[in-house]
Order: sequence, then structure tokens, then C-alpha cells
Amino acid sequence: MRVLLSSVLASLLLTGPTSAGLYEPATGPFTAVVDAGQARAEIVVPQKAAALERFAASELQAYLEKSSGVKLAVVDESQTSGSLYAFFLGKTQKSKEAGAALDEETAGRDGFTLQSVPGGMIVLGRNDLGTVFGVYELLERYFDVRWFMPGDLGEYVPKKDALQMGRVNLTYKPSFRVRWVGRGEWPLRQRMNAYVTAGKENVGINWKWHFHTFIELIPPEKYHAEHPEYFALVKGKRTVTDSRSHGNQLCTSNPEVVREVAENLIAVLDAEPGIEIITLSPNDGGGFCECEHCTALDEPGRDWFAKYSRRLAIFNNEVARLVAAKHPQVLIKVGAYAMYARPPLDEDYRPEGNLFFQLCHLYFCHNHPLGSDGCRAGETYEPKDQFQPNQEFCKILDQWLKLSPHLFVYEYYSIGGMARSNLPWPLVHTMRTDIPYYRDRGVEGFYTQLSEDLWHRLGLNFYVAAKLCWNADLDVDALLDDYFEKFYGPAAKPMQDYFTAMEQSMQQWNGCASYGLQGVSGLRVVGPKVFTPATIERMQSALEEAERLAAQDATLAARVAMARKMYDETQESLKTIRGK
Repeated sequence: MRVLLSSVLASLLLTGPTSAGLYEPATGPFTAVVDAGQARAEIVVPQKAAALERFAASELQAYLEKSSGVKLAVVDESQTSGSLYAFFLGKTQKSKEAGAALDEETAGRDGFTLQSVPGGMIVLGRNDLGTVFGVYELLERYFDVRWFMPGDLGEYVPKKDALQMGRVNLTYKPSFRVRWVGRGEWPLRQRMNAYVTAGKENVGINWKWHFHTFIELIPPEKYHAEHPEYFALVKGKRTVTDSRSHGNQLCTSNPEVVREVAENLIAVLDAEPGIEIITLSPNDGGGFCECEHCTALDEPGRDWFAKYSRRLAIFNNEVARLVAAKHPQVLIKVGAYAMYARPPLDEDYRPEGNLFFQLCHLYFCHNHPLGSDGCRAGETYEPKDQFQPNQEFCKILDQWLKLSPHLFVYEYYSIGGMARSNLPWPLVHTMRTDIPYYRDRGVEGFYTQLSEDLWHRLGLNFYVAAKLCWNADLDVDALLDDYFEKFYGPAAKPMQDYFTAMEQSMQQWNGCASYGLQGVSGLRVVGPKVFTPATIERMQSALEEAERLAAQDATLAARVAMARKMYDETQESLKTIRGK
């Protein structure tokens, strides 16, 4: 039975021997783009190309050259000879002649069309960033380029003497309107649109501040001396600390605080035209105001997840109305987190239309898929005030969706408790269904925590999250097969088994894992339950085989070495935990 269970889990988790290819291929007839060391195509941009259209051209040129060794010319429409096959990027005359047009329904904010036309192919985005995304999709789908992690080590560009392009007719709308997995160029190449850069330029959604912003809007060093009444009354005192992240909450029932917060938001928006999303949220942790006016706004008898929901809903609406009078197009992102995760109960509560709600999947389960009944009281968890099973999280999600079309999910695929213990966090078995679940329910935006220094340990989580955030319909078995085959080459099979061992063990343990159950740093107690001696032995055997198979290739050996680093850290961490 144990062998059978392992086989079934492997088919569900990371292996898919009969999986179809990741993408449908182009159809014939095919045209040479590069042949016998010669360019047979050119890249055409509009005569007055925008900066992102030229960036898209430079990326297409660079990666086709990396693949073939041949550099295609980039020309504007006035220079094209018309005799070569051409990639027409952006708002070219060719796209107009072909009648290529995109709207919200077909392409969302920044989708695109790839359309074969006589003499070449149109790559046109709904906006200029969409054209960049179209180029990356073209490179990935039809020229097999991959960006598995940031930097040269994460790139996969097959070397080919000849390149050809078939016929394509693809119009694509991203699965989420707002997509944030990482910062910089790597997420841009994964078609994320928040906190991304093209070259050295910030592009995508103009978003001000991440989450906890009371400290930004009413900084204690500026306000506390003259206005202590702006700050939370805690145990009879309105004191503040030096913390830049926790505590120092505001007295949100104070009308002057409402006015000052709104005026400060407006001042930022006046000074930085073009901001699309700006964040308004309490600082992290507790320390909420205990004055009679604030506590009078709270709903009696509600659980920990709604302790401050009503007071903050009122405050957010009051601020949002003032800001909307001056900047009606800007979305104000507010939190649905921890002690204010639930909506208020007021039957007449209606969020202002310029509020964008960030629902955090933190004090809920990370080991059972959303939409399932996997979390079971007395079996997979013992009830605690600061934990709710995923079944309840799904109800909260739907409650917010009924109140507002602007819902943004905040995930934790580099969750701190495991990271602080130097342990991996096997989550592909939930991510593969959770992200499509969010899309199918109508969630507008998706984000996951990503730790830039933890690619060796959590890189697969980050990669899968980005791919599904862009395209929640991807076949995850095919995605994983593609990842292991291209990232590890001849060492693919043992490396796939290495990661499968962790995923299987996480599921076989079958417990609920959450900050709310094990504590902020206490998730380390999950470690020995998941990384059992049998799991560690299997990982070690697979890793040793992968090291042998990758030894002759410096790039592959460096990638496998990242897994070795993860393994060594895991061993040391387990020794420390068990020693305690």
C-alpha cells in the first residue's frame, strides 16, 4: 500500500510521464528565420516607436542571437525591404492593415495577439507592455527559451543552427489583471506587471508602497510630539516605539487622523502623477487603539479574524471618499489581514469603489488545497483562535468578492517560519490548484512573498507561482516536466525525484501548517514531520545521482549545487531542531 500510495502521489505532484507538451506548436508552412548562419528575417518597429516597443525588439533580437548566433536587424517601417520575413512589433502599419485590435474582453490590461500575416507575424499588445509580453511568449512558446530564475544561471536558450517560424493565431488575456511575483527583469520575462523593470526603467503598474503604511502616512517622528492623540491608546497611554514595521497604530476614529491621512495620500498623488495603486493599511502586529471611540465601532462577539474589521472598514471608506474627490481613478489598496481579515457584518456596508482589498492567506492552512475538505478539526489540526481551515478562508474570499470586484490575494510561498529554520517549503501540490481556484472565483490580482536570497531553496515555488499567475490553465505536469528537463538536462530524473520526495512527504504528513497553529517562527516544528529520515535518505540518493550526471557541465553542476546547498541547510536545521 505504501508503494502504491507513493506512485499515486508522484503522478499527482511532480511527475507526468504521459503529459502533453507545455505549449501547442505552430502549424505549417514554416519559414526560415535563420538558416546556414544567415538572417532570413528582420524585426520591424513603428517609425516612431515607443521605448517599450524598442525594448521588445531588442529582447527578441538578443535571444534569437543567443540561440542561433545570428543577429537579426531591427528596422523601422520606413526602412524595411519587404523581401524578408518580418516580426512586426507594436503599433505598426502592418498591424493596422491586418485589422489587429484588442480590447478589455479579449486581452485585459496588457494581453496581446500573435498573428501570422503575409510576409511575417504581428506581435501587438493591448498596450506597449503587452507587446513586450507578446515577444516573451513568442520566445518561450516557439523558440523554447526559458527564464527559470534570475541571472544567466536561470536562462535556458537552446543552441540551433537554424530557426524557423510557423503559422500562429493567438490572442491572450492574462489570468490576473494585477500580477506580482518578484521584482526586476526576471518577473517581467514571466509577464508580471507590478514592480518590474525593462532595462533600468520601472514599467508596468505604477504602485506606491507594499502593505503596512500607517508608518509612512503618519510617521511618529513627525507627529507624535504635537499630536499624541493621533496614535493608538494602549494600556492607557499614547506612546510610540522606534519600530518601522510593527505597532505605532493610529487612532482611526479620530476625524483629524482621517483628514490628515487623506491629505497625505493626496499630496503623494499630486507629487507623483500616474500612480495607479496606493496602499493604506495598519502597521504589522498589534497595538490597536483601545480608546472608547475606536472600541465603540467594533462588533461585539466576533472572532479574532474580525476583531478590528468594522472600525477599519469605516476608516477606509472615509479616507477613500476624500481621496476620490481629487484622484477618482486611483485605487487605494487596503488590507484584509489577520485581525481584520473578515468583512464587517453591517448589512448596509458597501466599500467605496476606489478600494482594492488585499486578502492575506496567512492564518489559514498552507498544506491542503483550496476548495477541498482537507482541513479537519481533530484530525489535521486542533482548533485555535488564530487559525481557520481553508474551507473558512474560501467563505471569506467569496464574501469579499460579493462586496467588491477589486480583490487581491496575498500568498506566502516563501513563508517565514520555514525560511527562518532554513527549511524548504514544498507547496507545489497546493499551488497547482490554488492559483487556478483564485482565477476561477474572480480574483483580480495575485502576489506571493518572494525572498531574493532563497532561490536555491524556494525557486521552484517562485517559478510555478509566476507561470500560473500569468496562465492558470497551464498543465502543471507538463510545466514541471519542462522545468526539470531544461533546467537539469541529464540530471532531470533524479532532480525531479528529489523534489517529489519533499512534496510527497508534505502530503503524507497531512497536517495543517499555519502561522495561526505553529506560531510565527514555530513552523519549524513541521520540519521533522515532513523531512523524515526516509525522506532525507531518498533526497540524498537522488542528489548524489544528479551530481554525478551533471558533473561534466558547469552550468548544470551549478544548478544541482543549489539543491545541494538546500539539502545541507536542511540537515543542519533538523539537527538543531531535534537538539532542542
